[in-house]
Amino acid sequence: MRITHRDRVLLSHISEYGMLTTKQINKKVFGGIANTTVLRRLRSLEEAKLIKRLIGLESQETLWIISEKALNEIEGGNFYKRYWNKNLLEHDFKLLSLRLLLEGEGIAKSWEPEHKIRYLIFQKYNEVEAKKKIIPDGLMITETQFKRVSVAIELELTLKNKERLKEVLNRYKDKKDLDVLWYVCGSKIVANGIINAWNSIKLGSTLRLKVSLLNDVLNNPTAHWPAQRVSNSQVEQKSVIGDLSAQNSNRVGISFPPPQIASSTDSLSTT
Repeated sequence: MRITHRDRVLLSHISEYGMLTTKQINKKVFGGIANTTVLRRLRSLEEAKLIKRLIGLESQETLWIISEKALNEIEGGNFYKRYWNKNLLEHDFKLLSLRLLLEGEGIAKSWEPEHKIRYLIFQKYNEVEAKKKIIPDGLMITETQFKRVSVAIELELTLKNKERLKEVLNRYKDKKDLDVLWYVCGSKIVANGIINAWNSIKLGSTLRLKVSLLNDVLNNPTAHWPAQRVSNSQVEQKSVIGDLSAQNSNRVGISFPPPQIASSTDSLSTT
């Protein structure tokens, strides 16, 4: 089988995102042609053992992942996602949908996925130290008034144990190379739990917490990422530690309105 330039682009996209559905591959690589044509090529790549199917989504859509053999055809393949937890598949797919939307809207200027961050951390530290590091679901770089802002993304569909949640937030609290921690939640109950936990431990932290409902962000991403609300008078001086981000950002303070749970369409935020 001859591997084309488009095939390599396709494999690189799957490696970068971890997984993609047939529909997402069609949009990103094939420009929206007939799905039957896309499926023929995907089946050929599957027969060549370059990609594999992953099933288990509630929507019954087929996900495609790359194989180790495909690494010979692309650059940067070391970062591909190697392990899958079927119990987290729906979470991972919703996170992927969120990422694609934020990139498509121009909000995410760059995005480091969890599997790449994990790989880099385990390359940098020994196993004991690496396991102590906090690894977000994604690390996004965005821009506000020409300032680069680093944002850790956590997709929280169900509420963690209160003490476990406080432990995670406390570890984020001390991240001096991070501007914003953005929790995207599956329900108001989850959002309220995060806000309450943060309010109990946030004293002394200059990290900004933003909390939004997943459906609200998916329906109107620009309305729920108020990047324009930046005050130059709030620029903060912080030392830089490179544990999370591959690149450090200029420091900038971001103001969000106080927490509110009045409507399912509200974006929930706290400082």
